Amino acid sequence: MKGSHPFSGSGGKAMSGKNTTLPLEIELKLLFPPEARPQLDRYIASLDTLGQSEKRHLVTTYYDTPDLALSHAGLALRIRRSGHERIQTLKTSEQEKRLASHRGEWEWPVKSDQPDLTLLADTPAAALTEALDGNLAPVWVSDVYRTSHTIQHDDAVVELAVDEGAVRAGNAQDTIREVELELKAGPVTALYGLALALQNEIPLRIGTLTKAERGHHLQTGTPRSFEKVDIPKLTRKTTLAEGLKTLLSAGLNALIRNQPAAEAEDAEGIHQMRVAIRQLRTILHLLNGYTDRHTLDLFQSELRRIGRELGEARDWDVFCLETLRKAFETPDENDPIRMLHDDAAEKRTNAHRQLRLELEKTALTTLVLSLTVWIENPAFAKDEALLTSPLSDIAPILLDRLAHKVMRRGRHIRELSAKERHDLRKSLKKLRYGASYFAKLYPTHAVKTYMKHCKKLQLQLGEINDAAVAATLIGSLSEAHLNLAPAASAFSNWNDERLQQALHSLPAAWKGFRNTKPFWH
Repeated sequence: MKGSHPFSGSGGKAMSGKNTTLPLEIELKLLFPPEARPQLDRYIASLDTLGQSEKRHLVTTYYDTPDLALSHAGLALRIRRSGHERIQTLKTSEQEKRLASHRGEWEWPVKSDQPDLTLLADTPAAALTEALDGNLAPVWVSDVYRTSHTIQHDDAVVELAVDEGAVRAGNAQDTIREVELELKAGPVTALYGLALALQNEIPLRIGTLTKAERGHHLQTGTPRSFEKVDIPKLTRKTTLAEGLKTLLSAGLNALIRNQPAAEAEDAEGIHQMRVAIRQLRTILHLLNGYTDRHTLDLFQSELRRIGRELGEARDWDVFCLETLRKAFETPDENDPIRMLHDDAAEKRTNAHRQLRLELEKTALTTLVLSLTVWIENPAFAKDEALLTSPLSDIAPILLDRLAHKVMRRGRHIRELSAKERHDLRKSLKKLRYGASYFAKLYPTHAVKTYMKHCKKLQLQLGEINDAAVAATLIGSLSEAHLNLAPAASAFSNWNDERLQQALHSLPAAWKGFRNTKPFWH
């Protein structure tokens, strides 16, 4: 796209005034294994294409300062060479937390292999041009062979490009095998629908790194790390449909973006995927009564299944990285609890291996794309009047529904069984997520007070749950290895003590929560 012609399809936007024109690129990347290329080509040939396919060899050089000022500012400046043609492009970081990237993009034909900084005058990079002058140098290169097709799909025009090649930075390189789907015109729903159709035929997974981001990781030598689940800011004028769609999109984006870290056995990556799963389930729970129940149940069931896979790995992460370390506060080399470490670490490794096998399957990609196609379809709501109402009208109803369940389940806090406390904890988590979604609609002080008491209660219930999980895990270790029985006994004594402390503190935490007025009242 050219910088002087803002994107005009669904989802595009343009703002007037210097440095604010935003030509928007909406693009989704899908990664494919090498053996799938013939199958991919055959399927593309069966699609409704407009015109002939185009094959090009694209060599793209990315420029930045020695301290990567552009990259740190969320900008990518490149010159792409194809034959005798050269195109200078500036891209911004994502404008929206959605599955398909929504990035600002400006393009200009140039004659040189060096960036022309004068072209950046009316872009977000304008303020940096003085600092860039004389300091730009090539930092990494992508070298790909691209086959492009223009596809007509569900009243939309989509450019489908198949890229194979590599990104190189110095002596390091990262292989590229990806399908890029870029929306040229029409509804964004069609983009996701085409992606789902492709994924139903070919084992694809969603790609979350741009070529610029791949290059940055190679250049800096930093591995792909976890990303915290961010909660989008909603306003009082946001409709229920827009709000829940925004929240679901952000949750799905967080789920996929943390997948590489989870596969690399990053404990925080696994945790953030699990948080995303729980948040997605809470949002779907809020949709009860406003959309088809059967569809909600199908999505909830699959989210629950994947959550269980993540949960087993997370349980062993907490046990090995947190619980055992707390139990080892007295660093005695002969402490019998230390004998548990190696066996627990082996269990953790096995749980990570099982999780990696699950994440390598296509089930997660199918779930994410299916959910996205569903929420992007205007017909997903059965009650249009309610879904077009402002959140400020509906949020109190939704939050009351969550709060009433918590109040009912915690009513006799001292008499609850272990299962009843666990159910209370799950309901409280849903309430806390729901409250955080709508917090920006209400006065800050009232929100902070309520959330503080939510957190205190959740911490006590979490400590009780951690102790219960630890008891189960220690039991599995000692049953498998009789020689660990003395160590397991010592650990159990420590674990029982922390459980009793948490149970003792629970009524006070409950009282503080119960007596705090909900901020939405």
